[in-house]
Amino acid sequence: MAKMQQSLELPRIKKNPPISHGAKIQKRPLNRPHMPASSKAPVVYVSSHTPFVAAVKRVRKLLTKSLGNTAAAPKNASVHMRVQALRHTTNTAYGIASPTAVTVLGTGKVVEKTLRVAAWFEQQGDCDVQLRTKTVGTVDDVIVEGGDDLSRVRRVSCLEVVVTLK
Repeated sequence: MAKMQQSLELPRIKKNPPISHGAKIQKRPLNRPHMPASSKAPVVYVSSHTPFVAAVKRVRKLLTKSLGNTAAAPKNASVHMRVQALRHTTNTAYGIASPTAVTVLGTGKVVEKTLRVAAWFEQQGDCDVQLRTKTVGTVDDVIVEGGDDLSRVRRVSCLEVVVTLK
């Protein structure tokens, strides 16, 4: 029984030490290149200032743009016909069908808004949604009055939502 309790304990997370009195933390912007799973996949970054409807429209626009780029479907084809044509096209590098996926990313306090975008697309009948959680590192500068400035890494929660057409 004691061995079972030991295996259930979570590993200890090493926290940053407290800053000295009179020091200030200056946050840097997040590094974005580490986020997307594929370099060619379209990515929509959600921030605290991004309106919900704007994020939804941006993702929908990227999804329909991928349908318009389908060579097998004529330009005046309906959305359903383009989705079918997209299913039948193959990726020449791998020989498998590859529908375009749009990745929506939100970190920190924006995870809730990103989750609402995911829930909205899940309610749509023509979309598949996948959720992935991550932890990303970001750099903060510790500014000390009359001393050397320091930099330290802070861990931030991230939600990655992948939206594809069925």
